[in-house]
Amino acid sequence: MSPTLSPISPDWPCQVKAPGSHDWERTAARWLRDLLPARYAGYSTLTRHPVLLARHAQLQVEHEIRAVRVALRTCRAELPTLGVSETVIEGTIKLYAVELEQLNRLARAVRLITEALLAGAGTGPGAGGGRGWAGR
Repeated sequence: MSPTLSPISPDWPCQVKAPGSHDWERTAARWLRDLLPARYAGYSTLTRHPVLLARHAQLQVEHEIRAVRVALRTCRAELPTLGVSETVIEGTIKLYAVELEQLNRLARAVRLITEALLAGAGTGPGAGGGRGWAGR
């Protein structure tokens, strides 16, 4: 996903409608689902409860952040033993730095969406309460 701007907050993804607007929870859930591996789309518990989906997306992004930090921290020591040239190592370090920045933006966006869902913004189902989510 590319970084996006929104009038709500610089970290709010433009693919997600503003909290309280018609159908905003559905756009939030679609964006959150895209952050997860495809196999999670089949878990109805996640797809029917946006707060659970947001929680899992936050966990997923946090794990990705940790993985990229480990890769960044260890690449100078481990990549030469794999025969990777210094030029490629430098490019890899830049790649990891960019990815870490992007993942941190995603984590902030997921937190904003989670807060909006928990605040019960909007009029449709989805913020909590266990109600189904029609038309997902």
